[in-house]
Amino acid sequence: MWGEWWNRFVASDPALRRLRTAVRVSCSVALTLLVLLPVLPLLGQSPSNALIGAVVAIQSSVAVNDTTQRQRLVTTLLMPIPATASLAVATVSQPLPALKVALFLVVIFVATYIRRFGVRYFALGFVGFFGYFFAMFLRPTLEQIPAMALSAVCGALAACLLRFVLLRDDPQGVLERGRRTMRAHVHSLLHAVRELAENPNSARHRRALQTHSVRLNETALMLEGVLEQLPGLDERRRALLRQRLLEVELAAENLLTLLTRSFDDPENTGAVPALAPLLDVLRTDPAEFRSVSRRVAEDFERQGSVELAMTVRRLGSAMTELAQATSELGEDGAAGDDEESPPTRQQETDQQERADEDTGLRRPEVRVAAQATCAAALAIVGGQFVSPNRWYWAVITAFVVFISVNSRGELLVRAWQRTAGTVFGVLAGILVASQVTGHPVTELVLVLCCLFLAFYFLGYSYSALTFFVTTTLGILYGILGTFSASVLGTRLVETAVGAAAGVLAAVLVLPTSTRTVVSARSREFLLTLRDLLRRAGDETAHQGTVTAFHEDARELDGKLQQLRTSARPLTGALFRSRGSRLQRELIVGAGCAYYVRNLAVLLEHTVEMTDEDTRHRLAEALWALAACAEALTDEGDRPFEETSRALRPRLESLHDIAEALPTGPTSLHRTINLLDRIGQTLHDLAHEFGRAPRQESGTTATGSKTVRAFE
Repeated sequence: MWGEWWNRFVASDPALRRLRTAVRVSCSVALTLLVLLPVLPLLGQSPSNALIGAVVAIQSSVAVNDTTQRQRLVTTLLMPIPATASLAVATVSQPLPALKVALFLVVIFVATYIRRFGVRYFALGFVGFFGYFFAMFLRPTLEQIPAMALSAVCGALAACLLRFVLLRDDPQGVLERGRRTMRAHVHSLLHAVRELAENPNSARHRRALQTHSVRLNETALMLEGVLEQLPGLDERRRALLRQRLLEVELAAENLLTLLTRSFDDPENTGAVPALAPLLDVLRTDPAEFRSVSRRVAEDFERQGSVELAMTVRRLGSAMTELAQATSELGEDGAAGDDEESPPTRQQETDQQERADEDTGLRRPEVRVAAQATCAAALAIVGGQFVSPNRWYWAVITAFVVFISVNSRGELLVRAWQRTAGTVFGVLAGILVASQVTGHPVTELVLVLCCLFLAFYFLGYSYSALTFFVTTTLGILYGILGTFSASVLGTRLVETAVGAAAGVLAAVLVLPTSTRTVVSARSREFLLTLRDLLRRAGDETAHQGTVTAFHEDARELDGKLQQLRTSARPLTGALFRSRGSRLQRELIVGAGCAYYVRNLAVLLEHTVEMTDEDTRHRLAEALWALAACAEALTDEGDRPFEETSRALRPRLESLHDIAEALPTGPTSLHRTINLLDRIGQTLHDLAHEFGRAPRQESGTTATGSKTVRAFE
């Protein structure tokens, strides 16, 4: 029982990143307060100035996300500069309300716009905004600025100590924890399969199965990103680890596909009960994976499920080899300073895209900065009507709802979540603060606990984050001696005003519709698929080998993940019926990426084992598939039906070669089967786009059965 809950916990937090972030935030704040609360009274300053140090500690722990450890350290040490500068500007303008408001709008525009220069400037702009905000909250004098600067420095140093010394972000440790996360994901997948087998007509269980599959893919992508940061790791070992991660992911996905197909077959009743030994071994030492999976595979073979038995064996071998590969890292991957990794193809593509971006108001950064500034202006006007003294709560809501959103649909969801979290947080804040006010030790402990929970849920539930932050504010008001139910009630109304201002700005000022963003992401996915297939065809025809296909497949996975994120406002629970077509497109896209991942493993071996004529036919099929993918975008110069007709004879010629082989299924057979299924997914996408009728039969129709695993 406890093992099952532990697996769910590990699977819900890849590599325990959220847990480590929450621990760093709460401990850095605790350390900052531990230093400042006794020191500030000795300097003749109010202990409330320690709040600036706590804010800088939080932002340094959360917002700093540079690529290398050295860059993260530099950014963290720079954090007190914009915080102190904005504090000073807000304090100087305090006697002139109109100037104070105008400068606040300037700070919001600059803090939003400078994100275009990279993640470092995102963090610096963010902490600069909060410096100005807390100046209005605390209303300091010029004499207090040096003490606040000292607080900001203490907060940054505390964050440095936690992040770079005590809880160092060691990529090797992240990879080891990530391997355990992948094992937990596989365990969760098999449990989800069992639950679906018991309730085969349950849409809820099918969605849960899809969610587990998506999370497995996201975890694998995250771990491959970590591989690029591992110091002292040569390219050969890096490629080996990347291959092992892909093999585990594919083995689990293939097992998922075969199992769902087996229990959809009413004549097969023994597959799911035989999973019990495999579920048990996932809780034990990795050394046992191979042997126990072999015994489970033998049970499947006795039942006549040969393909399923082979997949179970591959899963056991993949899990074992990944465990061995990660355990050997200590021998070659000695800890040291980060080394600059050569740019990946994805990074080079992103840099080229940034170079080709539009100018002026067409730039996304300018558009978002204009929207955030207009939203803040509306929030100031509306907030003044609610409370002339606390209108800045409306401004902070109008500002933060624009963080990391790309469309008005995402902003609407963010605004709703923030308002809902504030409603319940106000109720909790009133209840908690009324009980603990006057007990400083209890208040500080509860503040740290709320901060831990708030940032543990960061990236998982924005409503939960807002709930715990609002509860924290209720306790802080008690510490400052200004707590009352009316104060928290004012915060609730101001939050609603700020959310409404953000929505109005997103709708009226340079709006970007969710469907426009989804269409752009869909186009990027298809063009990435086109380039991937075209490169593979070129290498197959001219070099007789295929290189970097694993990296290309992961780039395609990244584009799919971006598409899912953009489509989330239209596919959530509130819009599930309206987004049914989009959900089908995502399912088909996931199936296409799944087949490409399998092709990445098989194609290199197939190309090396075949003769020149077969390689040329494979290249022609890959080129034809690339043309089909391009025809689904605005860059295609031929209709999809024409490219689809050109694809059929090329696949048929490959099938003729495969049928003439005297041996049984080979890598060539499996490669052709995957090309068939990629073609089917493209045809299904063309049907969803209204460019082709639905295809129910033919050489590529076999793909539809496997895509059902993602439904």
